[in-house]
Amino acid sequence: MPRGLKLGIGIPLTLIGLFMTIGGIAVMVWVGPDGSFTLPDQRAIGDGNALVFDEIDIDRSLPASGNVATTLDLQVRGNTDKEVFIGVGPAAQVDRYLARVPVDRIVQVNWPGGVKTEAVPGVRQPDGPPMLQSFWTAKAQGSTASIRWTLERGAWTVVIMNADASAAVDVTGTAAVTLPLLGPIGVAVLVIGLIALVAGILLTISGAKTPRTVPAGPPSVPAEGGAQPPPGPSGGAPPRPDAG
Repeated sequence: MPRGLKLGIGIPLTLIGLFMTIGGIAVMVWVGPDGSFTLPDQRAIGDGNALVFDEIDIDRSLPASGNVATTLDLQVRGNTDKEVFIGVGPAAQVDRYLARVPVDRIVQVNWPGGVKTEAVPGVRQPDGPPMLQSFWTAKAQGSTASIRWTLERGAWTVVIMNADASAAVDVTGTAAVTLPLLGPIGVAVLVIGLIALVAGILLTISGAKTPRTVPAGPPSVPAEGGAQPPPGPSGGAPPRPDAG
């Protein structure tokens, strides 16, 4: 293969392999082989009767069953002597349950950092404790409450409340998202990247080598008996010994 072609293939292949290797390592570090990404503890405080996340709208393109389903693990613990509740429910039914109830909407989760909330005023109390409502897809309560929810198509709302539905919610929580496909994808990207990186380096080194110059052979020697006498002073034949 010509040197120019080796360099033309080797250098881009090295760069592509390097970026793929870095990307594969980053995926493995962040989510691990199981495709799980965990957020650190965050504290959230609200003066209303509930802390409400923005609506989660899941479209049809997201895998929602089998080994490729995405799962969301949520855990909250109360910072007061009250038990806490956490639940995931259809957005429309959650909106009816909390209609005209003062709540604090979580609009941003800073990582690292705190939780930014926005107060939504209201004039009434919820219709009973949240645990007694039948519309929740996943729910739990206690001094520490944990749920695992497999994401489904549709519009959903995550709600955190005091178990007795009283106002002033103060909790510390964490979340983990598991995308099973992300782990194998990270491994595949890493392996392909390493192969491309090694191949690119080898081609680049091979193309950068200077070809060896073949040394010139020794001067030719006339065959024996065919040598010519050296020229004399004037360029003619040398003087004869018996001359003069």
